[in-house]
Amino acid sequence: MVLILIICISIISVNSVSSLAPVAAIEDIEDIPVGEPVLVEGGLVVTVLKKPTKCIKQATPGDNLKVQYTGRLTDGAGEIFDTSLKEGFPPYAFQLGVGRVIEGYEKGVPGMCKGETRTLLVPASMGYGERGVPGTIPGGATLHFTVELLKISDGELPPPAREKMCYERGEAKPCSEIEANKEDL
Repeated sequence: MVLILIICISIISVNSVSSLAPVAAIEDIEDIPVGEPVLVEGGLVVTVLKKPTKCIKQATPGDNLKVQYTGRLTDGAGEIFDTSLKEGFPPYAFQLGVGRVIEGYEKGVPGMCKGETRTLLVPASMGYGERGVPGTIPGGATLHFTVELLKISDGELPPPAREKMCYERGEAKPCSEIEANKEDL
C-alpha cells in the first residue's frame, strides 16, 4: 500500500509540469498561484514562491529592475554558480526587454511585483546554450534561478535598431539588400 502511494506521488510530481500545456508568455496568466509551476513555450518553468500582499506595479518590458538572485546548476539543490547575495555585492540591475539578460529571465520575470520571489527553471536553449560559460556553466546545462524583485522603475524600450542605408544608382536602400543583390550576381 505504501509503495503504491509513493509511486502515485512520484508520478504526479513528475507529470505536474510536463502534462501542462505551455503558455506563450508568462504575463498572459493573470494570477499565478503560489507553488504551482507554469510551463512557458520553449521549456522555461516558472514557479511563484512568494507574493506581496499588494501589487502596485508589475514588471513589463522597458522597466528598470533590481533583483537579488541565486543561480544553480540543474535544480534548486544544485551547485551555486552565481549569486547577488554575496557580502558587499549590490542587487543586480537590468532593463527588461532589451536583451541584456538570458532569455529565461526575459520570459520569466514579466508580471512580477516588487517583493515577489520566483524560481526560473531555464533550459539550455534559453540560458547559455550548448557552449555554456567555460569554467562556470557546462554546455547544455539546465539552470535554476531564485529571483526576488526588489525594485521596479519606469523605463522606455530603446527604438528598434535602424538599418544602415546605402545608395545604389541614387536610390537609398538597406545595405543588406544591396549586399544580397551583389551575392546573387
